[in-house]
This record gives sequence, C-alpha cells and structure tokens, in this order.
Amino acid sequence: MTRSRPAGRPRLRAGLALLTLGLGTTLATAPAVVLSATAATTEASEVTADSGNLAWGFRESFRNYVGRQTAALPPVGPVPVGERITLVAPGQFDEAGTPAANLDTTPPNETLPYLLPVAGGTVTDADNLTVDTTGGAVYHFPSHAFTVTVENVSVVVDGGVGALVGDLAVEIPENNLGYEPGTYGGDDVVLGEVATTTVDVSADAVTVTGTGVTLTAQGATALQDFLAEGATLDSFTVSAELTAPAQEPEPWNPTVTLSAASDLDPEGETVTVTGSGFDPAANVNTSGRPPVAANAPTGVYVVFGAFGDPWRPSQGAASAARTVLDQKWALPEPSYSQVLADFPTVAGQLVLLAPDGTFTAELDAAPSDTATGTYGVYTYAAGGAPANAAQELGVPVTFAAPGGNPGGSDDIDLEVTVPEDDGGPGGPGDPGAFTWTVVGGPGAVSLGTAEAGAGALTATGDLKQVTVSDTRTGGPAWSISATATDFVATGASSGSSAGSTASSFPGSSLGWSPSVTANTGGAAAGPVVHAGTGSGLTAGATLVSAPTGHAPGSVTADAALDLRIPLDTPPGDYASVLTLTAVG
Repeated sequence: MTRSRPAGRPRLRAGLALLTLGLGTTLATAPAVVLSATAATTEASEVTADSGNLAWGFRESFRNYVGRQTAALPPVGPVPVGERITLVAPGQFDEAGTPAANLDTTPPNETLPYLLPVAGGTVTDADNLTVDTTGGAVYHFPSHAFTVTVENVSVVVDGGVGALVGDLAVEIPENNLGYEPGTYGGDDVVLGEVATTTVDVSADAVTVTGTGVTLTAQGATALQDFLAEGATLDSFTVSAELTAPAQEPEPWNPTVTLSAASDLDPEGETVTVTGSGFDPAANVNTSGRPPVAANAPTGVYVVFGAFGDPWRPSQGAASAARTVLDQKWALPEPSYSQVLADFPTVAGQLVLLAPDGTFTAELDAAPSDTATGTYGVYTYAAGGAPANAAQELGVPVTFAAPGGNPGGSDDIDLEVTVPEDDGGPGGPGDPGAFTWTVVGGPGAVSLGTAEAGAGALTATGDLKQVTVSDTRTGGPAWSISATATDFVATGASSGSSAGSTASSFPGSSLGWSPSVTANTGGAAAGPVVHAGTGSGLTAGATLVSAPTGHAPGSVTADAALDLRIPLDTPPGDYASVLTLTAVG
C-alpha cells in the first residue's frame, strides 16, 4: 500500500457493533432470538530492528556552518577538522549524501548526512506508524557557545501526518555572547513537521519519505533559538523490514444447529444435529473412567431430552435434572478409534468430532409421557472429564399438537370441557365457561435490536395479547402466569466471543410490566418483574388474574417486555421458552 498525503489534522475513526435480539415462546413455530456483533480490528506489525536506516542530515546548511567553522577564533576555536561534527554510535556518515564543499578533510567528510540504524517501531497501516532509530550526531562549536546533540530520531505518522521526534540536548558553556549557560532540550522532542509524507507499506516492509520538513516551535525552543521555528530541515527516507504480528489462534466458538426445532411430529421424528467450533482437546478424562482411556480427550454428549432449570453440570446440576431420551457421543481422535476397538457394541452411539471442531449426529426426538422440563437438544462434556461451561449448549424444541397441522394455521386450539347444560344459555342451569387464547396465534415475539446501556445490553418489546373470558357461575378465581427458561444459543451464526465461557445467558435477564384493557370481568394485571434482578421470570410470574366472586366478563392482558443482557454474552442466535399457564 502506498500513501502520499500532505500534512493535516489527524482523523478520528470509530466503529459500532449492534446486537440483534428476539424472544421465542412455547407458542412460537421457530427460534426467535438473534444476537450478533461485528467489530473491526487492525493488528500492528513490528518493525524489525537492524533491518534498515534513516537517511537524514538534520539541516544541510547547519552541517556546513558547524563543519566549516569559518567564523571560529582562538582561544575556543576553531575545533580541528574531523572533530567538529562527530557521530553517536551506531550512526554512520552517509557517503552517498551531499557534504559541504571545499572542506579539507580525510574521508568521510564530517559534513555528510547520516545513516541512523532502525531500532524498532510498529506499523498499523500507511496512515499510522512509528519507525524508531538509534545513533545520532554531535555539533561542536564552542566559539559560538554551543554543543548540540541530536539522536534517537523516530519517524512518526499519525492519521497520515508525518513528524520527526528525537532526543535533543543543547549545552551552552560560560560565554560572553549573552547566552544563559546550561543544558537545554530533552527527550522525545517533536523536531520537525512534514509537509508531504509518502508511505509504502507491504506485508513485510515499509518505506517512509518526508519532504518539506520544517523546525517546530518545540524544536526551536529546545535549540534556544539558534534556529528559528519554520527553518528548513533536511528531507528524509527510512526503510525497514516488518515482522508480522503473532497470529492468535482462532477462538473455539461452540455452535449447534438443528434440521428442525419447532412443530416436530408428536409421534417422533429424526433431527439432524450439526455442531461446529467444539475444541476437540477441551475435555480430558482426568478421572480414568472407561471407556475412554485415562487422560485422553472425551468429546461431548449430544442429547435429546427434557432438561430442568438449572441443568448444566458446571452449575452443579445433578444428573437427575437431565432426562435423556436419545443420545450420541461426539468423540475426537484418537479416542474415537480406541473406543470403537475396545467397545464395538457402542459403535451406533459414536460420531466423529473432527479436528476442526465439527460433528453431525442424528437423534430420535419424541416427547415422553413421564418427562418433565424443557425439550431440546443439549451438549455437555462427556464422561470422565470435568464440567466445561463453554460446551454446555442447548436448543429448545417444540412439538405440534396431536392431530394438528404443523406449518399450517397460526391459530391456537384451546380445549375446555363444559358440563352438560340443563337450561338455555344464561339460564338457571348455565354453568358458564372459562376460555383464553393468544391473539394472533403462534409465532415469534421480536425484541428488535439491543443497544448498549449502563452495565448491560438492553432490548424491549411487547408480549402477544392474551384474552380471557369467564362467565362461570360464582366467579371462581383464575390466573394466567408465565415462566421463562434461559436464553440458549441456536442457529448457524451462534457462538461465543474470545474469552467467553458459555453460549447462553440467564432467563432472569427478562422482565415485564403487565397491563389490562377491555376489562369487564374484574381482573387485575400482575406485578412488575424487573429484568436482571432476582430470578426475573424464571421463577414464574402472574400476567393477569381475577379473585373469587369476580363479575362475569372478559379482559385483554398484555405485557411490555424488558431484557437486560450481560455485556459479555457471546454473539450468536439465542432462544428462550416462555410458557403460559392458565389456572382456574
């Protein structure tokens, strides 16, 4: 890349990563939460020391002035030829440069410019770099009351604007010229500003050329105004080799996707599970428990089941919290071949966890009459290995109603049994009815795009309205409540960011503010549940209720949803199950 830019103000760049989020309920037909982030970073290359030189001579007329010393008189001068301008090692005279004319000296001519060896630096891009050098030059002119040392010069390009920065020392002895004796200057003085900076940078080399270089006000002050601000300094060129930054290994981002996750056949169907980003070496059999050999990798279990909350081994959940209905075992080599050879009867349970962290498994997904918890496909560290939160993932699944029409109408069929009527509607024997439904039927509830807030990523949305009608005699008490599960990664883009521990965040991050309208049945909205405090909605909360003896009638309930997501949540697709339950 080659850039040539005139001097100007450095530019400020900023980037913004947005996180997208949604919410699924038990009425949803597909996963509803998407969380993603994109950020751009640039790694800086290191400048290789001793790989080049800065060709620069400070100021040609100043070299001639000091090197020739035509005005120097005894007893303080003239300094002998060859001692007027000396080098600070490892700097060298540039014999290809332009010296002063008519100077009687043994080569190399001390008024030549310099080659200052590269000592290091960094290169981010053509607009932002630093090349440091070492060595310098000392200008001795005692009859004019100064010794000036310029060394350790750096070429700096910041936002496309070039500058020369170096260590400058000015020693003024006792004199009768009116100068205050002392040592002036300092380290890291901005000596020159560059009118035009040309940068050629590739993967393994950088060259910077500067023209129109002038002395800065800071440099003039350090020189005690021996040279004035704006004085012309020499142009320069520096070339050096680059060492590419050490490449960090790509982080392992465990991800699970399913061939189907909603409206599964209630009689059971085969679900294909695709995993990626699972570190094959992350889980090791430290217990020595067979069938995997001691200290060998154990991979992950891939399970269809009904799991409680909490279910994760890393959270101390017992195996009783995990009802396993079908299971495969994703094993990396060499454990895969070892278990196949030693225990051939388990071959049907094993799938290969490839070196790139991928696997494919097929599970028989069917509900159970005795299982409790949330149906889903789950992964966690396999036997003999300690719990590994990073690989504890879960994708909730839902089943179509028996006899229903999966993928058809979004209407929700609610069934209620009414005792046989012994009179006309509304008559003495009419027991009335209690019915409820979700307006709009099944479907995802989206919380839109989350935004970074104070201590959390926040998103809001609205629950689908729930209508309740109760005309039963005596007005028995009733309630509609909800319980939320944890948000668990799902979908092709799910995964964890560098340094994260699990692709999930707690259901307690979700809260709500219930409300009621069209209320003719004496109902009341449930209490506000604050997001991110306590157990949130995971412990269950009332959406709407009516007390015993309420008037016959109906009500429409709704809730404003509020989500506070931990800032360290890995990017990916997430789903939560919000279960609505009617009691009455």
